[in-house]
Amino acid sequence: MMLKKLKNIKPKPLIAHLIVTLAYPAVKAFTAADRKLLAFTNAVTIVGLILLVVGVIYSMNLHGDFDISRYYLQRGLRSFRFYAPRQKETLDTNQNPAEFLNDLKEKRADAFNYPLFLGILYVIVSVVVVYGFLNQSV
Repeated sequence: MMLKKLKNIKPKPLIAHLIVTLAYPAVKAFTAADRKLLAFTNAVTIVGLILLVVGVIYSMNLHGDFDISRYYLQRGLRSFRFYAPRQKETLDTNQNPAEFLNDLKEKRADAFNYPLFLGILYVIVSVVVVYGFLNQSV
């Protein structure tokens, strides 16, 4: 199951996520006065843990845990005058919850959880760097 999901990785979004998430650790390492590798590892660990939390929430979204709430929230918001649908969103007032849930499931069929993947990767890399390289110098 996991290997099947890894086939959904697209290089363009992965590179974009890598650039954005590694920007802070890189700046932190370059601005550190001493022990640059330690500063980089600490920043990667923090970013990795934040990505793990975001990835778990996004995983819940991908599994459909918030779908029925979204259906009733959108249906309730339509009753207000200020509600305007998103550009590609069509409002079908006769759509029942089962149809709505099936549409959402089809839309995210090939989605990949980049935050969770990168969070796990960053935490593993930081553990390897700390125990592999930094333990020897202390």
